[in-house]
Amino acid sequence: MTFARVDDVAAELGRDIAADGTEAKQITKWLRRAEMLIRNRIPVLDEWCKDENYRDVVVEVESAAVARKALNPEGVSSTMLQIDDGNMQTSIDSSRSRGEISILDEEWDMLLKRVSSDLATAVIAPEPVVIPLPHYPYDY
Repeated sequence: MTFARVDDVAAELGRDIAADGTEAKQITKWLRRAEMLIRNRIPVLDEWCKDENYRDVVVEVESAAVARKALNPEGVSSTMLQIDDGNMQTSIDSSRSRGEISILDEEWDMLLKRVSSDLATAVIAPEPVVIPLPHYPYDY
């Protein structure tokens, strides 16, 4: 089960989606894929989503990513039609991997709780965990 639901994507798209229809099944699959992308970068997602405000951000990001996919499933970036010659040319946006689910950089910033500022931000790393090396008996 994902945090965002088909109804969230329907609201993002501004249309009704039948809960038992093919489109709802497709959107459910895309929502799972979007959440899988997020979980790959944020393994503590369930813990962070205990905060209701953060969970709302996750729902917004997931539903927006899936709505982008629903509006342009093939990843078409431009289409040109020449009427005289009868030619039609379609360009696929290769940076989007042919319409795959994508989370924008701004959305990652929200998900990763980054705060931007004009000053450089110092990140204090925790002390490294020291793993003792095994001691082997030496037989000479």
